[in-house]
Amino acid sequence: MPTTDEAVSVGPWPRLNPEASLSKAWRIADGPHRRPGDKRRFVTLTFDDGPFPETTPKVLELLAKHGVHATFFVIGRYLDGEGERAVASREVLKKTAAAGHLIGNHTHDHSLLTNITHTQVLDQIDRGASSIERVIGKRPLLIRPPYGQLDDFGQAAIRDRGLDILLWNIEAKDMERDDTYTMYTELVHQLAVKDGGVILLHDIRWSSIHILERLLDYLDAKRWDPERPNRPGFVVVDMPTYLREVDASPPQIRARAARKK
Repeated sequence: MPTTDEAVSVGPWPRLNPEASLSKAWRIADGPHRRPGDKRRFVTLTFDDGPFPETTPKVLELLAKHGVHATFFVIGRYLDGEGERAVASREVLKKTAAAGHLIGNHTHDHSLLTNITHTQVLDQIDRGASSIERVIGKRPLLIRPPYGQLDDFGQAAIRDRGLDILLWNIEAKDMERDDTYTMYTELVHQLAVKDGGVILLHDIRWSSIHILERLLDYLDAKRWDPERPNRPGFVVVDMPTYLREVDASPPQIRARAARKK
């Protein structure tokens, strides 16, 4: 297991949930509690289920255009083997890491960890991490369980491995539908209601990329302006910066409905 400083190149990693509590991970995803007079709305982008050689490079292109660093939770089995697609997927992941994006473990096969044996849970976590490590040279510090679901055994396994669970509070359900206009408007509405947050998209569908393009333009247009600090606006940050803001101003505890991805 790499040390925190080896795992990320953006400074000390803000460990806010060393107990690997799923309920706490959901609260953290809600972002910092806005302090009186602070008009900044922090946003960070995350992408699941890649890498895909066809679509992930376009996501990287859009992020680079807007100067945004995101977090990618990848599926290990896409990186395994010597087939043409696996080789291409590994090259995409290398480029993703080289561009300064964080890489997280989304398990080896995207299995629902609450619906398999304990041995299989450990295998999904460890094989996914090993597949990533073989490509980028470091074992991922971050994990996002498929569908955001973990039982007590899964939480203990993640805790024992010193991993951080990263979840989300804003999503388009872009794996379930194709209406990009509706999905985009719903994302904008969620951003307004929740004062920013951790956005979940998928880098494996062209419809998601169309949403991302519009979303990044929107966040640029509505960005917080330090010259006009009394006007609300969005600040798009990388995950470590987002978590540091949470650490400085923890979110208020409130009830959360069960979620699915």
